Amino acid sequence: MPEMDFNTWKNLPPVEDIAYRLRFATALAQSQDWNDYTARFIAANDDDGQMIKAARELFGDLETEERPILAAMLHAADFSGIADELSENMTWWRFSRIGGENATAVALAILRQRR
Repeated sequence: MPEMDFNTWKNLPPVEDIAYRLRFATALAQSQDWNDYTARFIAANDDDGQMIKAARELFGDLETEERPILAAMLHAADFSGIADELSENMTWWRFSRIGGENATAVALAILRQRR
């Protein structure tokens, strides 16, 4: 079983894929820890709300098992309210419908464990 930390999370294929689709892949790759990830996400969001706009657009295009990953990424970036809104207040139900690396990605984002 891999070590369950930020580096494991950011390198999971489902997380990398969603970050790429959000145009956040470089910032994710450069993030050193959870706090750095949150700061970079907030900075990328800027005053115009670019990351939240991108997340809203992407959410509707995602497969059912991908949506919880985006919701967890939003949660990890301090945007839990947006995650709940996009999930139509069914966040936990959606989390219960995933497995494998997708479930690992969600669990690690919720834990926000440090090395």
